[in-house]
Amino acid sequence: MTPDGLRDLKDGEETENYPGGELREKSFPSRGDLVLYPFGTVSAHPFSFPFRSMKDISNALSLRFLPLLSGEENVEIVPWVKKTGNGPSVGAAFCIASAEIPGGREHGSPADHHSWPLPLALASAVNGSGIAVYRDGQVGASAVFEDGVPLLCRSGVSAQWNTDDEIRLCREYCLAGEKEALAAEPRVITGREELLKAARETVARFPEYLEIDLSRPALDAARARERTARALWRFSAAAALFGAVFCLFQYTLFLRIRSSMDLLVSEGAAIYRETAGGTERIVDPLSQARGRLAALKGDGDDGGTLTGFLAHLGSAWSGEKKGKDGLPVLEQMRYAGEGADLTGTAPSMESIQALRISLDSGGFQATLGDIQQVPGGGLRFSLSLRRRGE
Repeated sequence: MTPDGLRDLKDGEETENYPGGELREKSFPSRGDLVLYPFGTVSAHPFSFPFRSMKDISNALSLRFLPLLSGEENVEIVPWVKKTGNGPSVGAAFCIASAEIPGGREHGSPADHHSWPLPLALASAVNGSGIAVYRDGQVGASAVFEDGVPLLCRSGVSAQWNTDDEIRLCREYCLAGEKEALAAEPRVITGREELLKAARETVARFPEYLEIDLSRPALDAARARERTARALWRFSAAAALFGAVFCLFQYTLFLRIRSSMDLLVSEGAAIYRETAGGTERIVDPLSQARGRLAALKGDGDDGGTLTGFLAHLGSAWSGEKKGKDGLPVLEQMRYAGEGADLTGTAPSMESIQALRISLDSGGFQATLGDIQQVPGGGLRFSLSLRRRGE
C-alpha cells in the first residue's frame, strides 16, 4: 500500500531479513490475501440497467464512457454487478488507467489474491451506506456508499492529502445527487490496524466484493471468459437456427406425406365406388376389392385344376378325332398349377394345327412350341396350354 510496492496487511511488516543481513521490502505472499492499492486514477460509477447479460452491460458502459475511451490514455472499465435476484442489474463500474493496473506476476497468480482499490475496504465502516475517509501518512482514500454499492471512490499517495477537504467533497457529491442522508455522519479511519479491521469486516459483510479484482491477469482471464461465452453463444444460436430450420423442413415433409396419404385413400375409395358400385362403407378399398374379386371367382373349380385341364384336353381330342384319321398321339404331359406342357407326334402339320385350334378355346390358350422331323416319317411337337389371363 506504499508508493513503491506492497506490504503484508496481515502482520504489518514492511521489511524482512535476508541472508547476509540485507534488509529488503517484503514482497506480498501468495496465500490468497487481499491487496489494497491506492490507485491515483480509479473512480467508481454506479449503474442500473434493465438487462442482466454481462455482454449487454459491457456494451452499455462502453457507450456511456465513449468520450473517455477515445482519449490518448488507455482506460480500463471493470464492471461489477451486485447480486439482487431477478431484478435489474445494479452495480458499479470502476474506471482506471491501464498503466496503473498491477501485472500480478511478481506477486502471485490471480487465484492467489484479490486486488482492490483502497476505498472499497471502507464499506463496513459505514454499514454499506455513507461517507468513509481514511488517512495514514501519505496514503489517503475516501468513498461514498449506498446499500453496498460504491458511488464515489478517491485514493492516492500525497503529502497534501487533507481529510477535511475529502469530507467536504463527498458531502457536496451527496447533496448534488439529492442523497443528503448519506452525508449525515461521515466516518474517519486512521492507522493501519483500524484499516485492517475494516477490510476484514468488509470481506465478511460484503462477500460479493470478492468478484472485484483489478489485476492484469484477472482482467485478461475475464476477457477470455467473455470471448469464450460469446463464441459459445454464437455456436448455440447457429445450432438453434439450424435445428429450427430442420424441424420446419421435417414438419413440412410430414404435412406433405400426410396429404398424399389422404389423397391416396380418397382416390382409392372413389375408384372402388366407380368400379364396384354399392353403398357399403369403405374402410380399406384394396382389401374390399380383393374380397369382391374372390367372391366373383367362385370356389376355383373352373378348369384351373388338373381335372379341368384333363376334361378340356379330352374334349378337344375327341372332337378332333371325329371323322378324321391320323390324329396326333399324346406322349407326355407335364402339369403345373398354372397350366400344362404337352409333347406328342403327328403324321402331318395340318393335324398339329387342328389340335392347337381345338385346344385354344373354352378359356384356354394353346401355344405351339418346337416341331421336329422324326425318322421313318411324321413330326414331333410340343404345345403349351394355359388358362387365359395367367
